[in-house]
Amino acid sequence: DIRAKLDGLGKLAEETLDLNGILDLAVSAPALTAQEESPKQPAKVRVAVARDQAFCFLYQENLDLLESLGCELCFFSPLIDTALPEHIGGLYLPGGYPELHAESLSANTAMLRAVREAVQGGLPTIAECGGFLYLHDTLDNSPMAGVISGKTFRTEKLQRFGYVELTAQEDNLLCPKGASIRAHEFHYYDSTDNGRVFQAVKPSGSRSYACGHATQTLYAGFPHLYLPANPTFAQRFVEAAEVYTQTNQ
Repeated sequence: DIRAKLDGLGKLAEETLDLNGILDLAVSAPALTAQEESPKQPAKVRVAVARDQAFCFLYQENLDLLESLGCELCFFSPLIDTALPEHIGGLYLPGGYPELHAESLSANTAMLRAVREAVQGGLPTIAECGGFLYLHDTLDNSPMAGVISGKTFRTEKLQRFGYVELTAQEDNLLCPKGASIRAHEFHYYDSTDNGRVFQAVKPSGSRSYACGHATQTLYAGFPHLYLPANPTFAQRFVEAAEVYTQTNQ
């Protein structure tokens, strides 16, 4: 009954909010400005980005920022491709709905092996929510990449839903200890090992919890990172991808 609920909220807004006043404020407000941050000499690295029916949920601004930092984005499908794109220096496994395609993802053993070997071999990797699920041992008992020792499973309600600020508890791929970034979570699934490298705090400060796996080559966790909130996270990822490229190719 979501349509009926939205209609009810719309009627309530008409009755209780000065909509014309809000529109007038919006028209009179000055234009927003933001300082673009990019390196003096952009890196030239290829970053593989999962994109298909199972991995389709991420901020376009994250991709735009990576491109502005010199990344060539190479899209691939964990559902149908059998190998990662060639000559890559980084891997981005975004959110989506892998749970709806768990059997197909599990059957693509060549891609699972390719991802596992690449990540375990030190390929700089960001894995958010759906990508985080994909890196586990199992998703609803279907074998996955096996990078993270643990199982993921469906729950009956949204888990840790909403906006958060993440603060690193130790140095890692994306940032030094103490650095923070804005993120959000939206998932019914949970893990037997959510990680503890970051501390998440709700905007109200009413709740905090540990989350996220991170090493010098990996970030993996349920929170979706909004990289423009702290572009240095993206910069460090790109720098690591550049080093990997120079070392391995």
